[in-house]
Amino acid sequence: MLIEFTVANFRSIHEPIVLDLSPVRQIGRLPENAFPSGLKQQPRRLLRTAVVYGPNASGKSNLIRAAHFMRHLVLNSNRKEADAPLFEEPFLLNPQARNQPGQFEMIFVANRVRYQYGFEVDRQRVVQEWLYAFLPKGARTIFTRAYQADEDRFEVESDLGAGIVDAVQSLPEDWLALTRLGQQKPTLCLELDAVYKWFHGKLLVLVPDKKIDFSETINIFKNTSGRQWVLDFLKAADLGIEDLALDDDQELPEDLLSAIVTDFIQNPPIGFPSKVRSQLEDAIREKDYKRIYGIIKINQWTLKTIRTVPASGGKVSFEVGMESSGTIRMLALAGQWKTMLDKGQVCFLDEIEEGLHPRLARFLLELFQEPAANPNNGQLIVATHETSLLDQILLRPDQVWLMNKKRDHASHFYALSDFDLKGRGGNLQRDYLDGLFGAVPMVLRKQRLSEMGVEHGGEAS
Repeated sequence: MLIEFTVANFRSIHEPIVLDLSPVRQIGRLPENAFPSGLKQQPRRLLRTAVVYGPNASGKSNLIRAAHFMRHLVLNSNRKEADAPLFEEPFLLNPQARNQPGQFEMIFVANRVRYQYGFEVDRQRVVQEWLYAFLPKGARTIFTRAYQADEDRFEVESDLGAGIVDAVQSLPEDWLALTRLGQQKPTLCLELDAVYKWFHGKLLVLVPDKKIDFSETINIFKNTSGRQWVLDFLKAADLGIEDLALDDDQELPEDLLSAIVTDFIQNPPIGFPSKVRSQLEDAIREKDYKRIYGIIKINQWTLKTIRTVPASGGKVSFEVGMESSGTIRMLALAGQWKTMLDKGQVCFLDEIEEGLHPRLARFLLELFQEPAANPNNGQLIVATHETSLLDQILLRPDQVWLMNKKRDHASHFYALSDFDLKGRGGNLQRDYLDGLFGAVPMVLRKQRLSEMGVEHGGEAS
């Protein structure tokens, strides 16, 4: 369960911005939109969802990409090529920031313990890294690691003794300690193991440039109980799909196979044997696809939709590619949504509304909001332009965040709960589009368009 996410000096984000999923105490509305954190200290409750609004180029997507970068580096910092930069996307519109490290930190709950983990990285090395656990008996420093430039060395401290200190001291300067210790020495410290597993299994980031992947839906649909859930999901979305069919006669295209294998190597299951990984790499070099399928058990199933002919009541199957882009996306999201809800995952998602009717975007959000549908307290953080979600029946003010640009073009991040909403009549969508909260584009007015040679209704002759 995520409590806070902080990022600084990443793309359009210059100064630190903080996404806080702790409910504002003064807001009593929609108490079901928060759930118990399981902690004996604050925060006692956490919000189920957060929605981020803002104009294009304000930095909404960069918040999602920052979470993606942090997770990817935790899982893969020891797998990058030797001469590849560790970090290369600072805020470029400030001369000092270009040469400063990016900063990333998450505070979260794993196994009923609050953890604070973060790092600062530049092109060459990990500049700082820290992990704290907040136990009932008090705070514990699992490790801190800081580069001392004047001495060209790392200073490492830990409350757990020399074992942790020596393990961290021995690392290459461009490896995160959490990567190495979480993968290869999980028994060294229970807290390290819990934190690495949280990033690996609980945190999920979905960005728009990732290919549509039906594998999660297919795997769940092959299970009897999962099959009914997927069909209920599609029925609730009113897509007109009566059933799904699986066809296993086709080989995967080579480019898709390559993408799947690459992702598998970068994010292998915990405990995946290094010997087997070596065998997989050999099979890839030799393009031995049968062997590759056998090692990582890629499913070769293709998905088809089944619809009813109104006149006869007969069934007709369709290739997925014949469906609309929105239907295709819902088919892919069906499996991902069930997995996230079943596992209680924390998901960052850019453009929840992409290709979807506003009611479908709301439907996806409501599945996380509804306690009965989300009993394991998964959390969903989305960036969106879908203003119909700005509904006080659906969201509390502390669930709505706004991203805007400052005069120096850096992203500015703030919550709707910072505003006094009394007396506004409850129409948040209208008030937001009218610019009362900022974070909307300042589109040229009609008279300005005329000055540019553009007349109302078309181009000037």
